[in-house]
Amino acid sequence: MVLLDRIGYAFYRDAEGRAFLPAGQFDVRLVTSLAKAGEASGDELASVLAVDGHDERALIEAVRFQSTFGGRKAARLVAVTERFLLLAARLRDELGIPGQGVAQTLPFRDKVVMKEHLARHGIKVPAFAPFTEAAARELLRSHRAVVAKPRLGTGSVEITVLRDEAELAAFTAAHAGRLADFEVEQFVTGRLYHVDSMVQDSKVVAAIAGGYIDETTSYQRLRPCRDVAVPPGPLLDTLLAFNRRVLETFPGFTGVTHHEMFVAEDGEVYLCEIGARAGGGGVIAGFLSRTGINLDEAMVRAQLGEPLPTTEGPADHLTGFIAVYAGPGTVREPIAAPDEPWVLESQILAEPGEVLDGPQNCNDAVAIVSVRGDSPEEVVRRLDRVHDHMAVALGSIAAG
Repeated sequence: MVLLDRIGYAFYRDAEGRAFLPAGQFDVRLVTSLAKAGEASGDELASVLAVDGHDERALIEAVRFQSTFGGRKAARLVAVTERFLLLAARLRDELGIPGQGVAQTLPFRDKVVMKEHLARHGIKVPAFAPFTEAAARELLRSHRAVVAKPRLGTGSVEITVLRDEAELAAFTAAHAGRLADFEVEQFVTGRLYHVDSMVQDSKVVAAIAGGYIDETTSYQRLRPCRDVAVPPGPLLDTLLAFNRRVLETFPGFTGVTHHEMFVAEDGEVYLCEIGARAGGGGVIAGFLSRTGINLDEAMVRAQLGEPLPTTEGPADHLTGFIAVYAGPGTVREPIAAPDEPWVLESQILAEPGEVLDGPQNCNDAVAIVSVRGDSPEEVVRRLDRVHDHMAVALGSIAAG
């Protein structure tokens, strides 16, 4: 198998250090980034190529080389990073490797293709169009605001709310020459939720829902982003039912999905987007805590054609996470979560002495901490306690 990676080979292990990759069945031909080359170790590694992870041509040539390394054609190509999903699909098609090709991947990546596909199947989506100034102006006539988004965007980057002609003109001028990279859609007033699922042949095997307390673009203001699981009740039933309907439109799909949806002020549910990947932030830790399933492992196994993990269903407790942002400035104090049994996972992403430029997307946190609790209110209190515990260290960064 070829593994197309940008996050480091150490990532493909669980918290106890157990490897996800079934080394007894596959040798691993790794393509990784230069910065992560030092993590590549293990008897299962048959070949390692490290290239600039931002150089698509270098990545393509490396995968082509690895696909026939040693004179044997690779049986599978695995990529779990959202940024690489479409590239991996193109290479599977080119190299004749089984798995999701471009036709199956585009509806999970291109926001226009996605909404066209789901609207044809009767799923409620915001009014939308490929971005043109005329299309945005037409939508503005019908709605109080519209949103411009990169069609293949990740990390809540370049999402822009446009409320009038002046803001539309400024956006058009700022992105001249690449407007075709964007879509424009109706701004839905309401709350953003997500359902994270493990899926077998388009049927949901396990799913958990969560709701964002803060905007996913809060990184732009250096404000934290908090997320809390949805407890049993009518809202959870509505979200899970909508999720099932959406996934039924992808016949034969097996893997992991991160599905975001708006619940509007009138109670209607609209698709925001759906990706064939694990959710970011603390989604993986929360899913693991409540189901015993690591979504990254499930995604790897699906792409290898291996059986998915099994579970009896979500545990009764709830989970949530907080992503904390800071910068620009120098990290002067250690950043740490409180030493409490209810902290599930603490991802500390900045160390003392590190110079921060400031976050460029929602993934550029200095810390992501996941917690558990018996109610949404308890989870929120614990998330806020995490932030308060980090206040001194975060304040020293802000002072720069």
